[in-house]
Amino acid sequence: MTRIVGSQDRSEFILDPVEAWHCGRVLDRMLAHAEPPRPRGVFRGTHAEFERIDEARRIEVAHRLNHG
Repeated sequence: MTRIVGSQDRSEFILDPVEAWHCGRVLDRMLAHAEPPRPRGVFRGTHAEFERIDEARRIEVAHRLNHG
């Protein structure tokens, strides 16, 4: 079942391969700048500590994407 809302075409697929490639490159650059640098080295910790670190990274990425 398909529902059309409004008059604008909202297809999620870009059929032109060159245009799709350009859009993908723009998204890759945008997301690469949002990702905070990963700390280097070996870490030891509990599962809960690593979950806390991952959650802090996700919040940082969301903040960078939403607030520029």
